[in-house]
Parts: sequence; structure tokens; C-alpha cells
Amino acid sequence: MAAPKITDDQLRRLKADHEAALERLEEERDAKLRAALADGRQQKDLVTLTGYTRETIRQALNPDIKAAARKAAAERYAARKKRSS
Repeated sequence: MAAPKITDDQLRRLKADHEAALERLEEERDAKLRAALADGRQQKDLVTLTGYTRETIRQALNPDIKAAARKAAAERYAARKKRSS
């Protein structure tokens, strides 16, 4: 039997690698949105031009708000998981 082309370790890392790549892209997007705001664009224009929701734009423009939203989501997820077990 031929050796697998993709190792077990590579398969185990897929999700973490994917999530890390998404995080990098999100940070890049957020920096560009903050730059657009600093250049004089209005938040409503960012919503219209990008198609993102107002909440997504709000979180992208304010890392503290994004961190709080993520923490709250993680807490809700943990509570649901605890209730279901």
C-alpha cells in the first residue's frame, strides 16, 4: 500500500491552519476599513460598498468591541454545550 500523500498530522492541523489564515485575512480587512474611515469615509458608506452588516463594520473599526462580542459568543456557546451534555 502506498504511503498517504497527506499525513495524519497535516490532516489534524487543517482546521487550525484554516482558522489562522482566516484570522490574518480578517485583521487585514479590518485595518483597511479603519484606514478608509481615517481617510474620511463614513461608516454607512463602508456598509454600502462592502456589503458587510453595520455590526461587522462596527466590530472591524473597534477591536475592543470585537473582542467583547467574541467573548460573549464563546460564553453562549459554552453555556449551550454545557446544557446539552
